[in-house]
Amino acid sequence: MPAGQALAIDTILIVEDDVFISMDAADAVARAGVNVITTESVSDALDILEHEHISGAILDFQVRDGAVTPLVQRLLRQGIPFRIVSGSAIGVIEKNGIPKSLIASKPADYGKVLTALMGDGPSGQMKGHH
Repeated sequence: MPAGQALAIDTILIVEDDVFISMDAADAVARAGVNVITTESVSDALDILEHEHISGAILDFQVRDGAVTPLVQRLLRQGIPFRIVSGSAIGVIEKNGIPKSLIASKPADYGKVLTALMGDGPSGQMKGHH
């Protein structure tokens, strides 16, 4: 692992209901040597959190069964870092209690999203990178 990496990520949960975007995100994460679990819904993601060890998550804001807000609340309670990557307006996402620093707009470079996620410390704040 590179020196200075704050968080060891071994399994990333990707919640995205567009199959092509999900494949792109999963490919970028897998190329970084990280395990990937994908799902298209909040309900499935909550179930995965109950049964799998997840060390980080990349989420679309609106998926098949609605906004990911319940999932975000669970991730925060469990101390699991996450990023939102969405086509939804950033202001709408922020109104749901998600800081702008944790939101990326589509189309996104999922390799960069993963790098930002891996730079998270226990506080869940994104570190600035050049």
